[in-house]
Amino acid sequence: MFEEENEDDWLNHDYQRSLANFDEMYARKEYVYIDSDDVEYILDHLMISNQLKKAKWAAEKALQHFPNNSTIIIRQAQLMSMTGNINTALKKLINLEQIEPNNLDVLLSIASCYSQLKHSDQSVKYFRKAFAIATGEEKVDIAIDLAMELESKDDYLGAIAILNNTIKDGYLSDLLIYELAHCYEKIGDYGNAVKSFLTYIDEDPYSYTSWYNLGNTYSKMDKTEEAIWAYEYAILIQDDFVPALYNIANAYLDANKIESALEYYKKCLELDKNDPMVFCSMGECYEELGDFEKAYEMYHKSTVLLPQLADAWLGKGIMSDMLDKHTRAVQELLVAVDLEPEKGEYWRALGNAYENKEQIEQAIKAYERAVDLDPNDKEIIIDYLSFLAGQSMDLVFEAVEKNNELINNNVTKMVLCYCHWMVGNQTESMMIFDEVLENDAILAKSLFLHFPEMNKESYFIDRLHELDESNDDEEF
Repeated sequence: MFEEENEDDWLNHDYQRSLANFDEMYARKEYVYIDSDDVEYILDHLMISNQLKKAKWAAEKALQHFPNNSTIIIRQAQLMSMTGNINTALKKLINLEQIEPNNLDVLLSIASCYSQLKHSDQSVKYFRKAFAIATGEEKVDIAIDLAMELESKDDYLGAIAILNNTIKDGYLSDLLIYELAHCYEKIGDYGNAVKSFLTYIDEDPYSYTSWYNLGNTYSKMDKTEEAIWAYEYAILIQDDFVPALYNIANAYLDANKIESALEYYKKCLELDKNDPMVFCSMGECYEELGDFEKAYEMYHKSTVLLPQLADAWLGKGIMSDMLDKHTRAVQELLVAVDLEPEKGEYWRALGNAYENKEQIEQAIKAYERAVDLDPNDKEIIIDYLSFLAGQSMDLVFEAVEKNNELINNNVTKMVLCYCHWMVGNQTESMMIFDEVLENDAILAKSLFLHFPEMNKESYFIDRLHELDESNDDEEF
């Protein structure tokens, strides 16, 4: 909004001397005439360095000598808006606009004031005015400000239009591309977001941040291989760029390439030895590899560095449970649910730990809380109802009857299939199984995995064989 200091100007002895003289005046509270050019530089310096009280005093005093100096008036108004007196600032600027309707600084300052007041329509109007008279690289910054104001109104198409038009006019820049891609992502048009980054990369193939952002967009599209490709280019250009190293590790983890993920997480630690997120992610890697002791060590390092990281406490608790340290597991998982009380998966893990510790009442409460928070999560439902079935089949029937969200769930039906069979309701069990088989064949096939007792019952074996033969015939 105000001009940044020119380094060469501030190395100039005259400006340094003017600033020193002003500091002496301010200390004595005795303002003496200063040339208008010097005042403008002094104001810019004070505002950039956030010495707002000094700047306010300088502007007030300078206007006594130069009451019609538009630059000083603008700076005074900007100071007012920066210190919360936005309406007074706006009045000053609008008055000045009547005199200088094509003053770019005035138009931008008005737009900024309206933006602060959340008057987006007026802000957009003035940013458009400013954009129309701007020239050169000024258009890039204004286009981005205008786009962001349109975005605040959820007018992403309008923002896309202004950004695209600016690029078509020959003002291609990384900032424009990043904002354009962001807008495309907000409307779910990831394809055009990718095209935007690739367009800029064609112009500047060594822009590692563009490759990195391209990788992020591919990740959001679940295109893991393409994301890895983009991150690799970012790292090739800038091998110590930690965000790209971390994200490529995440991408490898998503692709279940655990060793590659670990390799890049370790590179992150070479550059930043105390990153709790990296340690937490490494814990997940070792957990996938079945090295629970090492996984626990990584999760623990993460919680030491960042005690509020709930995922790391979750990891510690699950690893403790896997290592048969159930009391410790419960303690750690209680920390996790305290930090993230609205996550069903956390309560499920706590229910598992209570179950393994044979604390039945606590396990039921934890599982019920998990179901309340995430009633459609298959893992939560199967753990909860399987646990109840292990206590009493009647508990399963009661739980389903009192929770409407469970009744029509295929996972629930699979458990009911098992429970009805075990209490002698074979016809009901078979009917339920056929329904599950029709709706979700993969889930139906997991019946034997969750309830091994059923793999001796010929009806279910035969029905699954029929399904397999039917699929073979279709493929043939």
